[in-house]
Amino acid sequence: MRRVGRSFLAFLRAGVGVMLQYRGEILLWAVWGIVNPAVLYAMWSAVAAGQPGGEAAGFSRGDFAAYYIGIMIVGHVSTAWDAYELGFLVRSGQLSAKLLRPILPIWESLANNLSYKITTFPIVLPMWIVFTLLVAPDVRPAGWQIGLGIVAVILASSLNYVAGYVVALVAFWSPKLDAVGEVFFGLGMLFGGRLAPLAALPPILDAAADVLPFRWIFAFPAELLMGRIGDPSYALAGIGVQIAWLAGIIVTFRVAWTAAIKRYSAVSG
Repeated sequence: MRRVGRSFLAFLRAGVGVMLQYRGEILLWAVWGIVNPAVLYAMWSAVAAGQPGGEAAGFSRGDFAAYYIGIMIVGHVSTAWDAYELGFLVRSGQLSAKLLRPILPIWESLANNLSYKITTFPIVLPMWIVFTLLVAPDVRPAGWQIGLGIVAVILASSLNYVAGYVVALVAFWSPKLDAVGEVFFGLGMLFGGRLAPLAALPPILDAAADVLPFRWIFAFPAELLMGRIGDPSYALAGIGVQIAWLAGIIVTFRVAWTAAIKRYSAVSG
């Protein structure tokens, strides 16, 4: 474990250095993480303004502002791209060199993921502040909601990262990983509440979101941070669901990784 820790820190330092060489690119990605929720906020706030009582799906304009600020934060912290990148490493053969190391490639990938978030945080934080000042969100979280919300965001980030890596293992059986990644991303947009609050979805889709991991990756931590979840028992139950999903996906990764490496060795050999 000490070897993994030292290697991870080395990967993290190298990853930050690489990210700083691509400042323009990471700036564009960081801005996109702001623009998409901001556009959706503008759309849904206009819908709420046109409804009797000034609400849509139980959200006022201020509620939509608070919700999409939460989505901005959660979306940035939980971003992951292995569902797209691993396929290139497999097709190009670059994964072979990584497999010769005494630690799993996922650790280097995780370090690169954290490097992106570290280097872009000074960019997105002022944007979040400016957006908050402009839209005047109706934010009313209690202390326990903020505390549990932070825990939920950390679990959501871990869950989305490992889930994305499991999806990426499809690359060992099929070259069409980009299409699979787009489906995974699209499901997260719809069932994670990024496209619209889940309360605005048809009941059957809202019910489906309960049994998929995406609600617990995006909508749940965002609603907890904004103070919309007022029942502590429900909040704790939601965190329990996150932990259960994370544990299950980690087990899935261990099993799928073993099978993937055997297939990779057979094809490469």
